[in-house]
Amino acid sequence: MFLYIYRKGCKIDVSIERAFFKEKSNSSELCLDFQVVNKGHFHSIILNVDAGFLPVINFLNKKILSNGKDYYFDTVILKSGKSFNFKVIFELPKEVLHKEELEKLKCFVNLCYYDLKPIRFFYKEFSINSLATNQETEIKESVGVKEDDFMDEIKLIEKENVFCLKTPIITHYDGVDYVVSLINKGIGELKNIDKKFKGVAVCIAESLIAIIQGRVGCVYSIVPSSLAQLFNHYFNEDSSLSSPYALELVLRDIGFFRFYFSLYPGIIGKVLRRRGWFYIFAGRKAAAVDDAGGTVRPYDKFVVLAPDKPDEISMKIKDKINQSGFEIDVFIVDANDLGKVDILGSTNREMNKKIIDYLRSNPQGNDDEQTPIVFIPIH
Repeated sequence: MFLYIYRKGCKIDVSIERAFFKEKSNSSELCLDFQVVNKGHFHSIILNVDAGFLPVINFLNKKILSNGKDYYFDTVILKSGKSFNFKVIFELPKEVLHKEELEKLKCFVNLCYYDLKPIRFFYKEFSINSLATNQETEIKESVGVKEDDFMDEIKLIEKENVFCLKTPIITHYDGVDYVVSLINKGIGELKNIDKKFKGVAVCIAESLIAIIQGRVGCVYSIVPSSLAQLFNHYFNEDSSLSSPYALELVLRDIGFFRFYFSLYPGIIGKVLRRRGWFYIFAGRKAAAVDDAGGTVRPYDKFVVLAPDKPDEISMKIKDKINQSGFEIDVFIVDANDLGKVDILGSTNREMNKKIIDYLRSNPQGNDDEQTPIVFIPIH
């Protein structure tokens, strides 16, 4: 059978763009601004970074700032030819080292990443030749833990004729009842805003359903088989199945034989320039998987599979929603910023086309917005 013989991959390089030093009353701050570049031919999934000194020195605190919001390192999908920056700030005791002594040390950076091949590390050492003194080393007070990560109340946001429900972070330790309680609260708020509608279509992101079903796997705990490391080269860069970790979980989920025999129509489709034939035979469980970096934290370090029995779970949620005398339909959807909307589960298939039209602009937005549930009022 046909497989790609040329195994392309990423090529990571790191450089120090700027180094700043600032003396404070009881301590000193050393700030190193790094740039990471992908010089290869395939994207890289960067899971985490670390930095330190050689020889080892004691420091009061170390802060790695990659997103301008807080100190959590969000997984980065670094495309070929692209770059991103992160900043490391060391808070040093006043008596440990002075600026001149720091310039004699070696700094190291260690990146944890993967591409077509499993997790590996990029390690590089640097000399800090000269340290500038600049106010840019200061961290704004707004930087810290995101309040939304610990929010216990919902928030309704009107956007493009629909209402997005901002929720606390929902984990695989939560269940259907918890999601239903959030939906009931959201519908209650919606009634206060618009009293004229007679019902609502509840659209839930497929990743949220998969998470509460426990259909997730941390990439650090997944050991990709030799089959996953071989067949992932068949898929293009835009497919989550190009990841050996995502493909490993899909192989376990749908079985090797279904996967293997789905490759043949996929190969014929490639020859005829017809996309998607593999997924027609492999099913939605192969198509709707999200690799690391595709879901809200902390699941940016996880592979999230497609939800199991989405029609059944959508009906179960509908039955549990406590809104008597009110028309309720539930849809489990997979939408992206490219205008593609798939409905995986539905309690009213006659409304599917209308729901797709409403969600084509992806009002749920990206995962950082924490709005996995959308209400579409029915008047």
